[in-house]
Amino acid sequence: MSDDDDRRLLERIAQRDRVAFETFFGTHGSAVHRFVRDLVRDDGLAEELTSDVMVEVWRSAGKYGGRSRARTWVFGIAHHKAIDALRKRRTTLVPLDDLLGAASEIEGPEAVALRADDRRRLEAALASLSAEHRAVLELTYIEGFSQKEIAEIVDCPIPTVKTRAFYAKQRLREALTTAEQQR
Repeated sequence: MSDDDDRRLLERIAQRDRVAFETFFGTHGSAVHRFVRDLVRDDGLAEELTSDVMVEVWRSAGKYGGRSRARTWVFGIAHHKAIDALRKRRTTLVPLDDLLGAASEIEGPEAVALRADDRRRLEAALASLSAEHRAVLELTYIEGFSQKEIAEIVDCPIPTVKTRAFYAKQRLREALTTAEQQR
């Protein structure tokens, strides 16, 4: 769906069009859920937060100013709600299950075991990062947002996004190297 389509849907949602809301939710709901789940690392909480995000879209569609893509605006809401939830829980664990993908049916048991081990090491390394660093990696590599869009989503300047991305990759690399050496 194009940004123009999303903008039209938000205009209709502002007029309390339930069909437009259902379409918007169907288009963006699963990506928002995945992003939030990867930040809070709790399926139940992610479901709740995804609902909260979409309720906020319903309430605030009329306030969408169009300065950014509609998708960027929604992910900004999701980021803020997830960070608030993390502050309340005081946890920083985040798995990125989608990063490695599911094991292929063609792979044998040894390859599947190695992939599972790689996934565990990656998740442990990601868990060692701050929520801000994980969010930048998730938004960049999983969701495909630009640095400018990420700056809007996490409400910080572009140089801060660049710095967070640099340090996140550096710390992730260090954690994976340490895990490999302990193997």
